[in-house]
This record gives sequence, C-alpha cells and structure tokens, in this order.
Amino acid sequence: MLEDRVKFWVLEPARKLASDPIEQYAALSLMLSYFEGIWIYIHGKDSKNGSQAFFEAAFVEVFRSGSLNERILKRLAEVLYKDARCGFFHDGMFRERIFLGKPKGGVMHVTLPRINGVIDENGIIESVFIDVEEFYRYVEGHFRKLVARLRDSSQTDLRSNFHRMCREKWKYEGEPRVIAL
Repeated sequence: MLEDRVKFWVLEPARKLASDPIEQYAALSLMLSYFEGIWIYIHGKDSKNGSQAFFEAAFVEVFRSGSLNERILKRLAEVLYKDARCGFFHDGMFRERIFLGKPKGGVMHVTLPRINGVIDENGIIESVFIDVEEFYRYVEGHFRKLVARLRDSSQTDLRSNFHRMCREKWKYEGEPRVIAL
C-alpha cells in the first residue's frame, strides 16, 4: 500500500514533471514530501515536533552516495527544509537560495563564500542549484532499495517499524471508514 502511494502519488507524477523547466518546481515540491514521510516509516515513530530533523536525516541518507560530503549534506538539508520545503508548503514558492537547472558534476551544486580565494565550508550556504531529474533518480533509487529491504524477512526491525506506522497512520484495523456518496 505504501509502495503504491509513494510510487503513484509522489514519484510517478514527479518523474513526469521533472523534465519540463516550468513543471520542475512542482516535481521538486512533490519529492520534498518524501523525506520526512519516509523517515517516519523507516524509524517507526511520528515526526511530531521533529519534522525538520526527520526531513534532514532522510535527505542525508538519500544523497549520501553523491558528490557532497556528509557535513555539507546536513547543512544543505537545513537549507532545503527552510527555503524549498517550507517555502513551497507555507508560501507557495521557493525562497531566495533555491535554483533549478543542470549543475556540472552532480545532482546539486552548493555555493559557499570564499575567504582569500578559498571556499569556506563553514560559511553560510548562499545558493543551491538542483538538477531535478537527477534529484528524482536519487529519491526513486532510495525508495526502490527501501521496498526491497521491506520485502526481506531478515529486516525484522525495519519491517516492525513500518507496520507500526502503517497501523498508526492508516488506521486500517477496526471498523472501516464510511465514505459519503
């Protein structure tokens, strides 16, 4: 059930939108909903009062195999949470540091300040340049691997966490819902 929901409500629409320069914003917005939600099912607990931490942890896990080091990924996750996810979900648009296009050498390019010509890795992230189609490939790949792990009977903790959150979020036990027609 989760597989179909993520696949057909998030990933498939995002894939269809990702190649169009105008629709890429909608594609990225759909994919930003993936991180917090999937972390809930992976860890078996709700994100209440921890939305940003869940988003950031999942983001780092999804993009860990990319070209950015983990320290930068953690900082980038904070920027994407505030400027992209919250910007879009609360303001209806991304905030000033988010740009879409085709950065060279990876899915995302982060602009950091320089001190005496040397990049200051501790400086404030000035901008993020995102290749939405590549971003999609990372998210889809993560989800595909997660589904495979959930189907593996030896993954008892992951499967238990997943089932716990399915029961809590979907309320499928007990009386069925009445749908007014």
